[in-house]
Amino acid sequence: MKTISALALLLSVHATYGQPGKPIVLEPGIEGTTVYLSGGEVRSSAALDLANGTNTVILKGLSPHTFPQSVQVTVKGDLEILSVSTSGDFLDAGKLDPRINVLKDSVALLHERITELDDRMAASEAEKDMLASNHDIGGSGVVVSSDQLAKAADFFRERTLQVHRTISHMKKEQEGLLERLRRTERQLDDLNYRHDPNRKQVTIVLVASRAQKTNVDLRYLVANTGWSPIYDLVAKDITKPVELRYKAQVYNNTGIDWDHVKLTLSTADPSLGASKPLLSKWTVGERQGQKIQSDRRFDEDDYGGKAEFRPQTQQILKADSTQRYETVAVAEVSAEFPIARPYDIPSDAKPYLVDIAEHTLAADYSYLAIPKLDKDAFLLARITGWEKLNLVDGKANVYYGDAYVGESMINTATTDDTLDLSLGRDNNVQISRTLLEDKTSHKVIGSERKATMTFEITVKNNGVAPLTLSVQDQIPVSQDDEIKVDVLETSNARVDDKEGSVEWLAQLQPGASQKYLLSFSIWYPKNRQVTVRQMRSVACPSF
Repeated sequence: MKTISALALLLSVHATYGQPGKPIVLEPGIEGTTVYLSGGEVRSSAALDLANGTNTVILKGLSPHTFPQSVQVTVKGDLEILSVSTSGDFLDAGKLDPRINVLKDSVALLHERITELDDRMAASEAEKDMLASNHDIGGSGVVVSSDQLAKAADFFRERTLQVHRTISHMKKEQEGLLERLRRTERQLDDLNYRHDPNRKQVTIVLVASRAQKTNVDLRYLVANTGWSPIYDLVAKDITKPVELRYKAQVYNNTGIDWDHVKLTLSTADPSLGASKPLLSKWTVGERQGQKIQSDRRFDEDDYGGKAEFRPQTQQILKADSTQRYETVAVAEVSAEFPIARPYDIPSDAKPYLVDIAEHTLAADYSYLAIPKLDKDAFLLARITGWEKLNLVDGKANVYYGDAYVGESMINTATTDDTLDLSLGRDNNVQISRTLLEDKTSHKVIGSERKATMTFEITVKNNGVAPLTLSVQDQIPVSQDDEIKVDVLETSNARVDDKEGSVEWLAQLQPGASQKYLLSFSIWYPKNRQVTVRQMRSVACPSF
């Protein structure tokens, strides 16, 4: 068997194709970005004017957070790609943004002025020490007249005062310069951060069988970007469906500004390639996402029909250390959301709101009241059809009418096909719960005590539309054989004896009202102290 060394192969390649000419240096613009929940893929393109023979193409200006193993290069035409390599491209950040050089000059000037003040304050401190150590007049044994003593005292006092004032003024001036220096350095850090000079570049060596014009397409994975879902749920009134506005907060910390870039948001895992997945064990119980594994990161296939470089291995994307992350559940089949209009997403690590889609969802409205705990009724919406929208766990801002109600959560892992939301309080429903004194008593009967309590619950619809209202209360449940509970009146409520729950379902027309009675007795030995009223704990000041 004939073995060809790497050197022999290299000499053979050069002998066949000749020495490369002057490199073609390009900075391809970003055509589009697929942003994953963690990480992203950048797509770039540039026009090439190739000469016959060997051509070296350098694509500059890639993100410093590019993963070299993920770089994919496609060049169409009568040619062959010999090699693709990724390396650092250490630029002068000042060339990327002229403001950087201006701020650098300002920082240097401020440092000079602060150093000069330090020197002047040191000289003033030395003068102060000299005055303090030379207060003797005329030396030892010399008689000094009162006039000479007064003049000397005046001199030392005035000069010492002057020195102290000079030092105070210089300290104040230095504090101002230090604050200006901090602000300027923060601006410089921000610009250097956004215009990171440590870019990456891709070098492509290819051989063209003839002079030709073509395009080079570049795809690569980057870290330090991602998106999280956020929703607006808007209910105009109880006669209309709910509008779901699906949005995303996208952040870019890749070191490259995305200017007027077409975005695609994806729930896929960018560290998994096109290789076949492996299913892990599926357990039902506490909520957990099903993990899908892959035995390889990227295909090793030769994509025919065009010259293309594909990586064989891919390191897993690392999380951005400057960004806080949380675990969310996503559907097993990943979803992509092409964004209709281009967006500008600066590389400043700040979240930018991106509109994904709007949906109109059917909703059944009802009211819930628990007058024992709260005097108001709460409007509830049961939304159907949401499970078909490829949603991701996320926060939802809830609006009812023209008011912001509060924040809720969309839980996509629920097995129910309805999404229950609280739309807040509705003041059009009037509710009262009153203890009827004439039907409430505490008696001793033989060896037992009997505590009887009766409540009257009144609900009224002051709105302009009919409503369905669930009124909930409770009766005590005994956990002691010596304590018994007798239910006397529930006004035909639905009662769960085991849980002690009581529920009335009221259908109220506008202006209509309904009253319910809840009465029960608690029997217990008279030699025992039993709390028959349920209390709650709250915090208050202690003096």
